[in-house]
Amino acid sequence: MIHEPLAGKVKRGWFHLRIAFGISLTGVLLWALWPAYFLEVRSLNQTVPSLFLPVSSGDHFSIWFLHSYDRAFFQENYEIDTSHEILLTDMVFKSHLSGGGFVYPNFHLRPDGVGELKEIKRRMARVEFMMGSKDLANHKLLWKRGKVDLSDFFEAGEIIHIQVVRKIRLLELVWQILGKAVSRRTK
Repeated sequence: MIHEPLAGKVKRGWFHLRIAFGISLTGVLLWALWPAYFLEVRSLNQTVPSLFLPVSSGDHFSIWFLHSYDRAFFQENYEIDTSHEILLTDMVFKSHLSGGGFVYPNFHLRPDGVGELKEIKRRMARVEFMMGSKDLANHKLLWKRGKVDLSDFFEAGEIIHIQVVRKIRLLELVWQILGKAVSRRTK
């Protein structure tokens, strides 16, 4: 009789342990199987992206460069929308494109001489451009309060693609493990 209360506590302990394990396992599986989105930056010449940056809807990034005509800065600003597509939102630039000017309803020239082209809202599958040289164009990716010097990853003249890709974490982990195992065998 003395052992019955202890046996009940042990049974309840195992029950609570199984519940905690089940909740933990469910959480890990949800995390592993829930899709994650990444900003993939690659050259057309590459099979593997040079940059793979995690993004969420509402995140912003920009491409900054020196314009080839008048050597002034030009910045294209993008947003990841709720369907994880790229949205060109606006452009900010000191460049005046050799005096060609703009005839757009949402163009505004600030007192400091910087032009703003707002309310573009152009949905894009990917951003594509030709990489300029570091000394002339100096392309940069502005992302999450940081700057990535694209010339550290790409050569001048390469066609660069930036797109949002969807990945399942568990599958990516399996591919990484398999890729490492295969590369070890081929060495």
